[in-house]
Amino acid sequence: VLAVVNIHNVNANAANIADKYMDGKNKLAEIRQSAMEIHKMALSHIVATDYDTMIFLVQQIKDEEALLGSKLEIYKDYVLPKDLASYEKLLSDYDSFRHSLVHLLCSSASHKTQDAYAFANGDVASFAGAMEEDLDLLNESISQQTLQARKRLSAAYVLSLIVGVAAVAICMLLVFAAVRLIMNYVVIPITN
Repeated sequence: VLAVVNIHNVNANAANIADKYMDGKNKLAEIRQSAMEIHKMALSHIVATDYDTMIFLVQQIKDEEALLGSKLEIYKDYVLPKDLASYEKLLSDYDSFRHSLVHLLCSSASHKTQDAYAFANGDVASFAGAMEEDLDLLNESISQQTLQARKRLSAAYVLSLIVGVAAVAICMLLVFAAVRLIMNYVVIPITN
């Protein structure tokens, strides 16, 4: 029973690290990648020369924004209460980023290249940087939580090892005591 309980504790700690923290880190990496893709496509829109390419890029940006929105919604399940403010700030910065992209794309579509570059280097870059900072804060928080979970896993492993060794030692003493009792109270009286 002790062995099963100890194995369960070690497994629960390991599963928590794998399922919650590592998966959360992967989700953050996917969010970061999607944001960079949107930013890259918006910059490609500025240098596009024909309307077909521009329309295609706008459609790709919309698709990627929808995908990023769903990724952000899914990530909400991984956010701890202490990180809720950082998550809300990320959502706010992403909303501002999307609005600044609209201005960039409108300027670019109107062939106002200087205005588009101004938006790209101004608001879009600013909000993209803010999103990166928010993602870095959330990533740092997950890294700290993972480190703490690994320490708990180590402690659970050491505790299970100590309990297992103690249980084996106690069982050995009980076997020795049982053999001694049988010898003293059964074998010796029968022999006498």
